Amino acid sequence: MKKRRGRFVARIDALVKSGVVNREGFYTLGGRLAIDFANSYKRVGRDREGISSFEDLLTFMKSHHLLHEDEASDLHMFHFQNPARCQKVVETLVDLRHTFRKVLTDVAEGWPVSTDFFEDINRRLADFKSYHKVQPTEAGMELKTVIDENGPEKLMFPIIHDIADFLTSDHVEKTRACAGDDCDLYFVNQSRNGRRRWCSMSTCGNRAKVNAYLKRQEA
Repeated sequence: MKKRRGRFVARIDALVKSGVVNREGFYTLGGRLAIDFANSYKRVGRDREGISSFEDLLTFMKSHHLLHEDEASDLHMFHFQNPARCQKVVETLVDLRHTFRKVLTDVAEGWPVSTDFFEDINRRLADFKSYHKVQPTEAGMELKTVIDENGPEKLMFPIIHDIADFLTSDHVEKTRACAGDDCDLYFVNQSRNGRRRWCSMSTCGNRAKVNAYLKRQEA
């Protein structure tokens, strides 16, 4: 058991160092939050759905620096008092992710985003009450959008907002599906020559090179 745990830790360390995942096992190679969210159905070290519980959602948000520990503690208490409402947020996001992945499949194949999806995102954004606030950061001052909501629904805003921002950016036409035979992760292709094919060279890229080498040796 200890040896297996040691191998897993070593694997996570290597993947984190390569920029493939974060410490919690969620993929970080998408190029932006929206794509990492689309890839969140998978999580290194787990065979089941990456975000199957409210705790998983909190972990995803914290691992992507979208949630502070004090906010997470408040939401843990909210979950204790109203688990059904929290689980509803999880189910809503999982359903959105399923639809978004279909959109990414289309755009990766050169098809435009459907108007239905634009309308769906606009409807979801309209559900949030927000205001702007100037606040200090390590780099200086920034203008931040603050969601006027204390419940678990506020967790959805940064994800939905980045999906909306993605839809209005040039990242749509740069979105690719990994060329790996057994990989269905997406990424924004921002390579200099635009020829990136793999979600990561340290995983799928290396496997493809090894397989190509073995085939040449057999020929």
